[in-house]
Amino acid sequence: MLIIAYMAVFFVIPSSFKVNAEDSLERQFHILYISSYGFSTDGVPDTIKGFQDGVEGLNVQINYDFMEAQQFYGATDISNFDKYLRYKIFLVREFDLIAIADDPALRYAVNNRSKLFPDIPMVFMGVNNVTEATTAAAMKNATGIAEKQDFESNYQLMRALFPNRNNLVVITDSTVTGQGDYVEFMKFKDKHGDLKCKIINTSYYTQKGLKRALNALGDDDIILFLDFAVDGDKNNYPLSNAADFISANTDNVPIFRLSSSNVGHGVLGGISYSYYDSGFIAGTAAKEILMGEDPDDIPLNTEMITTPYFEQKAMDKYNIKFRQLPQGSVIVDEKESFAKFYRENKILSNLVMIIALLMIVIIAHLYYSNKRRSRVARTDFLTQLPNRLKVMELISQLEANKTPYGFIMLDVDHFKDINDTYGHKVGDEVIRMVAGRLQSLTDNGAIFARLGGDEFCAIFPEPTSQSAVRLCESIIDVMKPEFATSACILQITVSVGCALYPEDVNEPDKLMEYADKALYVTKDRGRNGYTLFGSIDKTG
Repeated sequence: MLIIAYMAVFFVIPSSFKVNAEDSLERQFHILYISSYGFSTDGVPDTIKGFQDGVEGLNVQINYDFMEAQQFYGATDISNFDKYLRYKIFLVREFDLIAIADDPALRYAVNNRSKLFPDIPMVFMGVNNVTEATTAAAMKNATGIAEKQDFESNYQLMRALFPNRNNLVVITDSTVTGQGDYVEFMKFKDKHGDLKCKIINTSYYTQKGLKRALNALGDDDIILFLDFAVDGDKNNYPLSNAADFISANTDNVPIFRLSSSNVGHGVLGGISYSYYDSGFIAGTAAKEILMGEDPDDIPLNTEMITTPYFEQKAMDKYNIKFRQLPQGSVIVDEKESFAKFYRENKILSNLVMIIALLMIVIIAHLYYSNKRRSRVARTDFLTQLPNRLKVMELISQLEANKTPYGFIMLDVDHFKDINDTYGHKVGDEVIRMVAGRLQSLTDNGAIFARLGGDEFCAIFPEPTSQSAVRLCESIIDVMKPEFATSACILQITVSVGCALYPEDVNEPDKLMEYADKALYVTKDRGRNGYTLFGSIDKTG
């Protein structure tokens, strides 16, 4: 019956039609935005912000879905994502445009478009594989932007800055994005028969093997860091961790990167692809389509959308001066002084004070922009609570200092039934309301976070059995009032497990595991309660 319902939805979804400018300003449009990677992935926030700015001026509601392809891209993962997306389309029914970000999402959309959204206009962005982007743009009602990286300009810059280094070491992986970058690099290499290069595909190396390969590099090498999301041991690497790993295992080898996200962490920089500009151009195209432009009249954008980004510490390490860099270069964490600026710009001596003020504004903007990116990367998108990354950082700090602390794990009881019965919109409302009630309990020093799904946790200081009981009971009590959702009134309960360091365990890195065991004891006892790990009978 569900399949029949899906088919019925697909047949009644309205096809693209033109509207006049006046209607487009009054009507609310619905956009389904499918991103290959999660919001905490470098580049994703900038792409989304650019897309939002691009459609500004229209009344749009954007529904975001994240494939998290850097971790979940197996057949089962894609099948589960497909089921969820079909369910969402079944609920909303009236999407006016599909926005696609990055290669895995585009591949999924192209493979399933005829079944999911056959007549709905599609705009894609950030696609590394230009061949796949060209194929997608040839489809009816589809256009987009290929992530065309400027290999040529970066290669010429490398030769100018490091004339005595003759071997290019290209680091990539076997992810969809990585292979797209690799294909484009090989096209570039074919034009340079004299180019000496070595390919390091991190997916084929163990972590120890990667260290050996990187340690073997020397004074003749330059690294072109394309992609490094996974190694042969199946370890996943966020971009900042990958950059740290490369720089930590190379003593004196400059690292170039062709995208603007997360320049730093030992990366010198490069003439970089701009995620924000890509998103903005895609958003502008989406706006034109919603206002009546035929998507087939908007050609595939294969222009190089670049801005030069470089990091000050790496520049200092290799004695690179600003004047050696391309015009318009952005220096991350740049060191500036009034005297230096005055010496290099004597002709503008009568404007020194104004220019100095402008520099302060620019530096402040860069500083707060970096802080915002760091905060976004450690914040759960739905609840604005700290996320798993922030929790693991806090735990690492506590473990390093041998600081006593308590850890609580909690799940929303029967949350799947809520999603199945009332839909993911109501499920999201419940998650946000649970988070809000937990935040009301932070006066005692507890830090609450969302780990994912309906799973939350808390870290609290000065742990004792008495303080743990008080906090657990407060959590149970704060959930007792009814939850008023957009669909109905719900009675929500939670199951809680708690463990204490050092009272319950001498190894602080196992505290989360013990709290999780206590949580499952609570579930076995019927849910809607709490269990302290210290109270569990461990003789059985």
